[in-house]
Amino acid sequence: MFGGLGSANAQTTSLDGAWTMSPLTETFTVQKWGKACGAQPSSGASIPGGVVTLRSDGSEIVIEAGRRTLRTDQCVDPLSTLTRAAHTSDGKTWRTRCETAPGDSRRATINAGYFLTDNDTLNIAETGRYLTVLQGTSCVADVSRQASLHRVPPPTATANPPSSPAVAQETAASPPPAGVSAKVDCSSPGEPARLEVRPSRKLLRLGDDFVFHAFVVDANGCRTPTPLRWSLGPARTEDGRSVATQASIDANGKLSVPTDGPPEATFDVIVTAALRSARASVQVASSARFDALLVQSGLDSKGERDEPSVTSLATTEVGTSNVRAEDGARRRRMVFISIIVGLALIIGVAAIFGARRAQRARAIELAAKARHAEQMADYERQKREREDRHAREMRAHLESVARAQQVAAEATARGHAVAGPRFCPSCRREFSAATEYCPFDSNRLVPVAGHEALVAGPSGGVCPTCRRGFNPGVRICPNDGDELVPSALLPQQAPAARGKICPTCGDRFDGVATFCGKDGTQLVLLN
Repeated sequence: MFGGLGSANAQTTSLDGAWTMSPLTETFTVQKWGKACGAQPSSGASIPGGVVTLRSDGSEIVIEAGRRTLRTDQCVDPLSTLTRAAHTSDGKTWRTRCETAPGDSRRATINAGYFLTDNDTLNIAETGRYLTVLQGTSCVADVSRQASLHRVPPPTATANPPSSPAVAQETAASPPPAGVSAKVDCSSPGEPARLEVRPSRKLLRLGDDFVFHAFVVDANGCRTPTPLRWSLGPARTEDGRSVATQASIDANGKLSVPTDGPPEATFDVIVTAALRSARASVQVASSARFDALLVQSGLDSKGERDEPSVTSLATTEVGTSNVRAEDGARRRRMVFISIIVGLALIIGVAAIFGARRAQRARAIELAAKARHAEQMADYERQKREREDRHAREMRAHLESVARAQQVAAEATARGHAVAGPRFCPSCRREFSAATEYCPFDSNRLVPVAGHEALVAGPSGGVCPTCRRGFNPGVRICPNDGDELVPSALLPQQAPAARGKICPTCGDRFDGVATFCGKDGTQLVLLN
């Protein structure tokens, strides 16, 4: 009397019959995923939309959607290891929680809900989390599934009343049997609207054969005679390298994988109709790795994801012209080609600009090297001139010293010493005949007698570093390499409070002297 679903308080209208169902979409949100867990789950439509049949089963609802059957006392997730942990219902709302066994390496918790908002609308909502621990790596992903169902309106009643009370009585006494769904007339299919290939994912061993199923349906779900063309996409390994699988597929969708193909390869099976394509993902594994990959993949026990991969083929009408999917593909192709050409032009201009900048930089570098070479040549020339000048001055100094020594030696040979005072050619100070070296700059003293030209001529110079004096004509100190300066320009040193001693001969001097007057050695302070 009440349609067989729930209690009399919950609902009084039968839900049995034909309903239209939107595609059951599932959206995955990956929280954490490692390479050991294989490919990440992908979002999409797990059950295509279309006309489904609802029937009662006690207080529960059964939804027959093609190759899938959903129940309000079960979860939508097809994972075979899930078991029902809890279930409640009140005739308007059905809630179910499903879990995997505690020791399962692929742990999952799913919460499914069916909500009857009115007698003509049923909403499906399911959420869950998957946790896989494999080879020390944890992989976590959340899922959300949604779909809505609407009752198919009953056929419009005839406008003409029954011709007689008997006919009316017969009509009233023969209601349509409950549970018979509305039939869709597929004798004349409409325009192609959707291309489906099943399964959407498949795990195969090396040497396996498998037949994929594909068909084209119109907007009402009726199959159309649209021709299909099968092909294979490029194969890649887990690290993204391209490989040749040597697999083949025939015109009926039968895929053959050779035994000597590369293991762990992934490629797409492509079916094309009306210039649009749908793809099914295929992963090939060796026999040793097949079971581990099956556990990681989230596929069923046959290594399949039974939900189809769907591509829309519908056309859009604007005025009297049809804009087909291939036109959009052509436009996208032209836009893509334009973008590529534009990028090539930009890269070419950038390359020309970079080449010119490199040429300018090279010219600047060569000019800098030339200037540096000129500066180094000028420096070497000046260095050679200084060395030549220093050598000439040293020769002059040595010749002057040699002449003085020769004069002294000749005087000694004649049996008498040069009498009279002596003077320093550097500072022009005069000293007694007993002093051999200038106590202020250690230059050898020269007798005044016989050297009147030297006395009247220019004075020598003193090194500002070692404070030693040299005869006229010497410009560079042979000890320190510094340019000599006149003695009068050097600052006078303050006399030491203590006396000084010669470390060579041991004679003592007052604090004013800097060098020994007997041998020219630099004095040191007395302790």
